[in-house]
Amino acid sequence: MDLGQFVLNPATLVVLIFGLVEYVKGFGVQGNGLRAISMALGVALAVAYRLREAEPEWAGWIEIAFFGLAAGLAASGVYDFLKSRL
Repeated sequence: MDLGQFVLNPATLVVLIFGLVEYVKGFGVQGNGLRAISMALGVALAVAYRLREAEPEWAGWIEIAFFGLAAGLAASGVYDFLKSRL
C-alpha cells in the first residue's frame, strides 16, 4: 500500500473495515462475536467518515486516524492479504 498517496473515500473505508475484520480474526474471534465486532467497526468507521463533513474542524484528525489504521494494517500484512483477494 502506497501510503504516500492515501486518499480517504468510501472504497478506502471498505478496505479498512475488511482489513480490521481480518486482523480481529487473527486473534481467534469467530462466529457471532466476529459478526458483532464487524458491525461495530463498520458503523464506527462510517460515522467517523461522515463526521468529516459534519464537523470540518475534525476532518484533519479523522483523516490522521484513518491513515494510522491503514499504516497499521499495512505493517501487519493484512492489507496485502486483502489486496490480493479484491
